[in-house]
Amino acid sequence: MDAARELLLELGDQDKLTVRAVTARAGVSPNALYLHFADREELLSVLIISSYQELRTFLRAAVPEDAAPIEQLRALARAYLDFAARRPGLYRVLFMTRLREGVPMPTPGAPVRGLDEGVDTFNDLLAIVTACLPPGGPDPFTQAACLWAGLHGYAALRLTISAFPWPGEHDYVERMIEAYVASSAIASRSA
Repeated sequence: MDAARELLLELGDQDKLTVRAVTARAGVSPNALYLHFADREELLSVLIISSYQELRTFLRAAVPEDAAPIEQLRALARAYLDFAARRPGLYRVLFMTRLREGVPMPTPGAPVRGLDEGVDTFNDLLAIVTACLPPGGPDPFTQAACLWAGLHGYAALRLTISAFPWPGEHDYVERMIEAYVASSAIASRSA
């Protein structure tokens, strides 16, 4: 798994990942892979699922269940950026390489549960954003997707252009929450 993750990061595209390359990197014969996985596709599936599980576990551990939704959102957003900084290789594999087509995706207004750890991770964010927004306010799915894109952009750019004088994480998280969640809740209360 580690050899496959390293190669996927180097190659940037799962279509270029071969059984021979993975087993050579791991220092075993090509047949050894088949003792653990049916084929390359199963290896990739297990690799991606376990990587998303690691991300989701990290994020969930950072979010206090008994906190107000806005505090949960702050904790999740900060943890997301922290994960990208602590696990840059894994973050790049998950979000900065081309992965398989056909991976389940959430549908606006109807989250899909249990099909994919990546979808469930997004749905965790969506649930918190939904709890933060007023009834009848902006679409929670759109707000969660925009918030995630903003966090990802910051994390990805910080990994690839580290010399740039990026704003501090806490300030950035507050600005993202203000832009996509807090201002909507405040506007709704004053209307």
